[in-house]
Amino acid sequence: MSEEPILVIKDNDSTIGIRARVGEEFSEHEIQLSVILAYYWDNGLPVIENLVDLFESSVKRTVNEVIPHENLFLKYNLITDDEISQASRFEIHLQEVKADDQNLRLDGKILALKGLSSKEEYSKGILDKINILNSNESEVEDWRESDSKVEKLVEKNIPTEKKMSFKEFARQQREKNSN
Repeated sequence: MSEEPILVIKDNDSTIGIRARVGEEFSEHEIQLSVILAYYWDNGLPVIENLVDLFESSVKRTVNEVIPHENLFLKYNLITDDEISQASRFEIHLQEVKADDQNLRLDGKILALKGLSSKEEYSKGILDKINILNSNESEVEDWRESDSKVEKLVEKNIPTEKKMSFKEFARQQREKNSN
């Protein structure tokens, strides 16, 4: 088995799977979409921005478990069907992932989700996707080719946060509050 580090991203209607592997060692995490999206909707939080942040931190955590590192570099295109705060569809096209200076081979470079603006649209999107898959028909409109596509190149360094004991955390909080 190859010692080359690999990052695998898979999505379906209910989860986003993130897996990192180096040789025999691997780490895997899943984002349960229905739970996360319900939380965002119920609390009036911006869905796509928070989902992208959660995705980035999940990639960071997954990679860190097999390749301990100080900085994770992510380079990707974020494509939406509108301005990010109004968008109901988005895609992340991963271009490059590095743990410190070690490149990871990317497998499953594209994460694509739709129907994110409301619970009703998300449920309808799942049913539409199932119907399309069952009938083997393609979507009539390819939104990625429409005029309303917004594409943004993102390059981000995500540092590893220093872990500290609860005692150290409490001491820092006391110092912070005393000032």
